[in-house]
Amino acid sequence: MRILILSDNHGDRDNIDRIIKLYSPLDRIFSLGDSEMKENELSDLGIVGVKGNYPFEPKFPYELKFIFEGWSMLLTHGHLYHVKMGLSKLLQKAYDEKVDIACFGHTHRTHLEESAGIILLNPGSLSNWRSHENPTFAVVEMEEKELDVKIYNVYGNIIKQLKKKR
Repeated sequence: MRILILSDNHGDRDNIDRIIKLYSPLDRIFSLGDSEMKENELSDLGIVGVKGNYPFEPKFPYELKFIFEGWSMLLTHGHLYHVKMGLSKLLQKAYDEKVDIACFGHTHRTHLEESAGIILLNPGSLSNWRSHENPTFAVVEMEEKELDVKIYNVYGNIIKQLKKKR
């Protein structure tokens, strides 16, 4: 299973189109909010998403939960967990929900770590980035026994990587 995760593209469709083309085949594509795109624009690209805090968001839910290859994922924008102030509330939610990976956006900064057995992933932003990493996104590859998470910049450089085995 190969999953593209992006966040905070704020209407930048060009980067999304380019990334989908370069990293296909993809089994799933997720947006973690603040896309500033219409629901049909996202669904036409095969993107499923959560609602961000930006006022023009599609009528998506605030959270989604999936299980692929036995790995459970929580998707949220992060603003409801105050991720700009720290990750403890999101980590507690992920722990309570018994997920393996919690994906969030909102900060426009990449984040990838394992804490309390849970992977916390922020793919950064495809526009309006707030770090030296340039526009970024994540690709998660799942197999029954292994999870491989990579954060890339739009130039194809791996910024961060984390592997987990069962």
